[in-house]
Amino acid sequence: MKIYKKSLLYGAFALTLCMAGGCNSNIDLEPEGIITADGYFKSAEDYEKALTALYERLNVESYDLWMDGVTDNGLVTHSWNRGYDLGRGIGSTASSFPADKWDKGYISVQRANNVINNIDKYQWPGGESDANRNQVLGEARTLRAYFYLDLVSIFGHIMFYTENPATVAESENVRQVQDPKEVFDFILDDLDKAIAGLPDKPSNKSKIGKPAARLLRARVAAYAAGYLNDKSYFQITLDETAQLVASAPQLADFDKLFVTGCEDLDEVILVRRYSLDATNSWGNWYNQSIGGYCVTTPVKALADAFEYVGERNETMPYLNKDPRFYQTIYAPGMEMRGKYFNTIPNNVIEKDGKTYFDPNKDYGALQDKEVSVGDVLAEGGGGEWNKTPTGLSWKKYFQEEETWTTYNSFIIFRYAEAYLLRAEALVETGGSTDEAKSLIKVIRNRAGNTNDIDKMVAERYNGSLRDLIRNERRVELAQEGLRFADIRRWNILLDVMNKPIEGIEYRDFSSGTPKHTVLIPAERDAYTARDFWWPIPQAEIDLNPGRITQNEGWK
Repeated sequence: MKIYKKSLLYGAFALTLCMAGGCNSNIDLEPEGIITADGYFKSAEDYEKALTALYERLNVESYDLWMDGVTDNGLVTHSWNRGYDLGRGIGSTASSFPADKWDKGYISVQRANNVINNIDKYQWPGGESDANRNQVLGEARTLRAYFYLDLVSIFGHIMFYTENPATVAESENVRQVQDPKEVFDFILDDLDKAIAGLPDKPSNKSKIGKPAARLLRARVAAYAAGYLNDKSYFQITLDETAQLVASAPQLADFDKLFVTGCEDLDEVILVRRYSLDATNSWGNWYNQSIGGYCVTTPVKALADAFEYVGERNETMPYLNKDPRFYQTIYAPGMEMRGKYFNTIPNNVIEKDGKTYFDPNKDYGALQDKEVSVGDVLAEGGGGEWNKTPTGLSWKKYFQEEETWTTYNSFIIFRYAEAYLLRAEALVETGGSTDEAKSLIKVIRNRAGNTNDIDKMVAERYNGSLRDLIRNERRVELAQEGLRFADIRRWNILLDVMNKPIEGIEYRDFSSGTPKHTVLIPAERDAYTARDFWWPIPQAEIDLNPGRITQNEGWK
């Protein structure tokens, strides 16, 4: 690897590990015209600029929206896009998504290290007790923990360092951890230190305060409990969530959470903000009929995870679902920009030059609006490659009136996760099941799911409150980037990823008699133990022979 010192505002000391003398010709430790730490950090404002550059790493390149596409929640559509191969069980050490996550992750870590290790280059008015100093330090530590959690959850045996190497000799001292526990324990301790210096309430939702750091620490501990198979970590989750739940505001209406203005909701703790001048380009996830590309799509397993709150209708199977379903997924029969969404083949008729559902087929009772044209595979209306292969598409974070100029914020932390983590920790540690159920009821009731929890546990979850809580986390946090770690820390990866990939269900009338049909959009090679960790990018190993060991099973 090469080592560069990049601009503090646009990069970081981008670490690349080299063998001694192996890449000296590529070393550029002080490029001309580049601002370095030695010439920076001369005022409190400099630290704020450095933090701004660090916050910009949250949801960088919308990676969090891609992650469900490599789980049992979704599917990556195009063969040229990140995660297509890994989600289908055909990934390799040359796969692009691991390389992206590795490179971008370490740029983020280095930006955080840069702030932390240079915190006293400026003479703060209050010295080491200065409130502004300690807030900057707390924010940087929290963000570094966030980025390291991402890396260790994906790769496990990561390169771990807290000071950016400035020379080739220093880079050779950066080592690969043999046990992920080292990283989990470090970031838990670092977050504990960070919390002390953070404000109870930050100046805006784009800044970290105590609630964000506490929620991250609770998440880290829950991850550690699963990844390390050590339930004692759940005590940290319980400690942190006790304070969060005690101070939590009333949860927001679910349909207001993922659109413009969500940062103003009390439930929301931290966001990655966008603007008219810096849009989020989430049109990539929108339907083909409105100019999107459907780069990842939900699958039937996720749709099925949403409980029915009324009777199932065999002619309209996506009716009467948990209300969160309709804020998370577009399915046939749902309204989209004033028309009904449809991906069922041979299911519409033309009437007076307009398209409607066939009254004798699925969703035929819905005759009050036209049907949108251009989303059914092999039925025209646009590029086939940009239609959803599963018949479902994402609605969460969908901004109804726009496609390519959206700027709604991405939520990093919200109080609902504190309820979910606490309920999980209570069940896993033999704590109060009554409290766990009451926490879950808060989340379900605010969304309009009034199903009786005890009845659902008995009838749908085979008597397992744990399974209900895990499913609750799945549907509440779908398309928020967290399912990837959940199916690993719960040790269900091989079970869920070795089930068929399925899309919409509908009635096929091609033979005259309606036949229940499930769309099969893709096949997946068998997942094995090797898929627990992603492969470390082969390019990194090739540049560092003998210094980085590939994760087991990857060649």
